[in-house]
Amino acid sequence: MLKTVRPLLLPLIFGLMTLPAVAADLEQPMKKIGFNYKQAVKADDAATMEKHINEMKAQLDVAKQKNMPAAKKEKFLEGMNEVQTELDASLAALKAGDEAKAREHLAKVNDLKKEYHKYAKQKG
Repeated sequence: MLKTVRPLLLPLIFGLMTLPAVAADLEQPMKKIGFNYKQAVKADDAATMEKHINEMKAQLDVAKQKNMPAAKKEKFLEGMNEVQTELDASLAALKAGDEAKAREHLAKVNDLKKEYHKYAKQKG
């Protein structure tokens, strides 16, 4: 009996051991996105906002590449793509000299975070 169960248990145990590593894998880019979001919102000038938005975009690309449960991956990527769109719109507004519009797009990023954040959670 043990000989037939053992081959099934080992992959399960190793799979469970990797879950915390996967969660930690996504945690860093998400924290960096959050930090840069706060810095962009607090920024007093367009150049500082642009710097932090560009860093958010870079970390967004990193986060999109991370492994996660298949059940959440599609919605997670959908949310990340929507955030990417808002960040691009915010940068375009900054380039056009419309800082108020850029801030509106950043506010939408925060709304998207509230909507999609549950899909960034690694469990189930």
